[in-house]
Amino acid sequence: MNTYDRVARILKDNFDVAEGALTPQTQLSALAVDSLGMIEILFAVEDEFKVTVPREDRPRMALLATIDDLVGYVDALMSQQRTDPQAQPSP
Repeated sequence: MNTYDRVARILKDNFDVAEGALTPQTQLSALAVDSLGMIEILFAVEDEFKVTVPREDRPRMALLATIDDLVGYVDALMSQQRTDPQAQPSP
């Protein structure tokens, strides 16, 4: 399962969205993702991908407009935390 599929599953589970309604270009606002919803997504992303969303990145979350934007952010976060052992979450 790739990053998009895993993020789509998080969105379906948290926002009760039909699978066919999701595409990479789907606007998060169309799914009624507000600031509280984004926090829920970030917690789910941390659990699913075993990463930590840095506190300083949280204001950037408002700039994530589409599912594809969110997937790109998760991919970048995973890549960064794989290459920087100090960025890894504690066990």
